[in-house]
Amino acid sequence: MRLGVRLSLFWLKITCNIKHIVHYEGDLVDEQASIILSRHESTWEALAFHSIFPFQVNVVKKELRRIPFFGLILVIIESILIDRNKTLEAIKKVKKEGHKALINDFWVVIFPGGTRIKPRELSEINSGGAILAKQEKVPVYLVAHNAGEFWPKGTFIKKPGIVEVYVKQLQNVTDKDIKTINLESKDWFQKPYQK
Repeated sequence: MRLGVRLSLFWLKITCNIKHIVHYEGDLVDEQASIILSRHESTWEALAFHSIFPFQVNVVKKELRRIPFFGLILVIIESILIDRNKTLEAIKKVKKEGHKALINDFWVVIFPGGTRIKPRELSEINSGGAILAKQEKVPVYLVAHNAGEFWPKGTFIKKPGIVEVYVKQLQNVTDKDIKTINLESKDWFQKPYQK
């Protein structure tokens, strides 16, 4: 799958002139399975994260399972499929399957906004990622990017440009409450647009 992702990103670069640069604030400790809380603007990040970060599982809405071929891939790679309409059930599933993934050295990718949004748009932050972080006491990385500028939500048309990806480890997670984790995440998600 990672080879397929790299080929897809290479093809995007050749055909659409979409490139990316990753800016790390601090070090990425890839020996330790961790949690990624990310802004969600595009299909791009769902692909690119498999190239940028170590082996991972994604928390995704269960409706995606119905998409031909793609849905099968989600099942094969053991994505955590949740029903966003059943909040408590979804949180329990993230806690249980997120724990299983982490102890098996897989990173867990969560889009706490829940759905793709437009560039510069702010969304509410769901608490599942922060709850998992508090439970597991593993490193948490916040990821902001502007992929929606070049591969927008709801369209097949892509624009040339450089996707700026910003990665920062959230410090002292165990000392923070869920609300603080969510507020710091929400603030970081605006990083590409604070220039």
